[in-house]
Amino acid sequence: MPELNREHHRERVRKAYLKNSFDSMSDSNVLELLLFYAIPRKDVKEISYALINRFGTLEAVFDADVKELMKVEGVGENTAILINLFHNIEIRIDKNKNKNIKKLDSSAKSMKFVENELSGQTREKVIVITLDNSLNVIAVNDVSQGSSSAASVEPYKVLECVFKDTASNIILAYNHPSGKNRPSNSDIGFTLEIINLCRKVKTNVNDHIIVGTDGAFSMASDIEYSMYFDN
Repeated sequence: MPELNREHHRERVRKAYLKNSFDSMSDSNVLELLLFYAIPRKDVKEISYALINRFGTLEAVFDADVKELMKVEGVGENTAILINLFHNIEIRIDKNKNKNIKKLDSSAKSMKFVENELSGQTREKVIVITLDNSLNVIAVNDVSQGSSSAASVEPYKVLECVFKDTASNIILAYNHPSGKNRPSNSDIGFTLEIINLCRKVKTNVNDHIIVGTDGAFSMASDIEYSMYFDN
């Protein structure tokens, strides 16, 4: 009887999904549906609840490390890999959107490019996008990754990117995974320091873009900060 009830429940959840009811499904049901295919012969409802209870949100479950996921009873290595893989696939898809963007010659393009690069990141990450004289993208360099609330980068690491890529222009960017996209006083100070350093090596800092929970913010396009840049 329990076997029959489990199969009926699975079928109900699958049918709900097939009827385009995804938006009305709870987070635990979404996770449960995925677990059906990782754990085919076991009731996974309690496992889905346990995962969300442990990590707090559905997003945090998918962002969790494989080893942390395996600490939840009923989650083996294969299941943990499948859950973790979804988050990394999402990041890869967003990054792939930039493959056809060759030139960053406007703030709108630059902000969209940076959002694609930093989408899905739950830790602060600093990147340096190097550009040639025609504003074609040379490379995207990861220069620092911190916690969910703080990342720092030494100025010399930015210059290393400039020299490595023989860049004429650069765009600084980083994310606030759990905060707004406005620059802090330390962000402003860091921006000015990098601008002055890059001027000494005849490289232009085109922008400093911050991605927060409210989207991307371009310092070079904002009236309060545009005076700092040589554009």
